[in-house]
Amino acid sequence: MQFRIDNASDRPVYQQIMHQVKRDIALGRLTIDEKLPTVRQLARQLAINPNTIAKAYRQLEQEGIIVTKPGTGAFVASLDSNLSRSVRRKIVSEELERIAIEAFHMQIDRQTLLELFDSAVEKFNLPPKKEK
Repeated sequence: MQFRIDNASDRPVYQQIMHQVKRDIALGRLTIDEKLPTVRQLARQLAINPNTIAKAYRQLEQEGIIVTKPGTGAFVASLDSNLSRSVRRKIVSEELERIAIEAFHMQIDRQTLLELFDSAVEKFNLPPKKEK
């Protein structure tokens, strides 16, 4: 896995790391139980403070994206995480709201935003809603 940090971005570095892990999982570049680089390895590779990496890993673990096994490292978690459906919906809802705000300030109209969203959904091959 190759991480890239954009120092010109307004997003904090730990969020950039989180996003890249989530994206690579969604694209199938990282698979369940795959080991992530250690905090020290990644800090050395990116030339950033190890606390930044540790913060990203802690947040990813809180979201159920990765699991940390003492003495062995951090691994990609199973998609059926321990987070409840309502918590997962809340996290995604907050992120979509942030994107809608950005679109407003960039003067992107509703139709264009919906087209971009549909394109992203297609790219990641999201499954249709499950029947109950």
